Amino acid sequence: MKTLGNKKVMVYENLKRRIIDCELVPGMPINEADFAGELGVSKTPVREALRQLERDGFVENVPGRGSAISHLTPVIIREILEIREIIETGAAKHAAQFQPHDEALIKKRAEHQQLLREEPGKEYVHEWGEWEDVHLSIVRALGNRTFLKMYEDLLDRIKRIRNHFGQRFTQRRFHEIISEHVGILDAILAGDPDRAEEAVRKHLQNAGAFLMGLSVARKE
Repeated sequence: MKTLGNKKVMVYENLKRRIIDCELVPGMPINEADFAGELGVSKTPVREALRQLERDGFVENVPGRGSAISHLTPVIIREILEIREIIETGAAKHAAQFQPHDEALIKKRAEHQQLLREEPGKEYVHEWGEWEDVHLSIVRALGNRTFLKMYEDLLDRIKRIRNHFGQRFTQRRFHEIISEHVGILDAILAGDPDRAEEAVRKHLQNAGAFLMGLSVARKE
């Protein structure tokens, strides 16, 4: 039999995944009884999981109306992009200084170079594939488990923003992203921290402009 703690973890992980995947959309009101019935638990572990999700920023409490899935406001998106730039530019710079021959990054560069040679001819491609984990690979190369855990938490929020705006975009943007990734990896593997830092900064600025453009288009 599952303990109350185990049930809370199960409910938390289930709801968190669905929020990140945007199956539970921003602003959606939360009915504890519905989730409890759906997941086969009492309302107590659901309530505890929702408290944790609220602390993590995935759920918000609306006075007089109860809990709802938190909104992705322009301010929140901008803050996540700023945090990402601070963390990822630093990670790339550090990797170039101390891990310029990391085998996983060498493999990742080869995979990206192959993608550039084998770009599909269709107009749209899936936005987020395995190739997108290059940033996670750079953080992993540092060998800092505490930093990795912090970045994985940030990555949950990054994935939610991506999924909120959709999973498809033009072939041109796909080519730009892959090319930018290759530039970042080239700089790291060349042991050039300044070039690696600047390559990540430009890449994230382009990504931010792309996402904010989607945000404007979504409103229109």
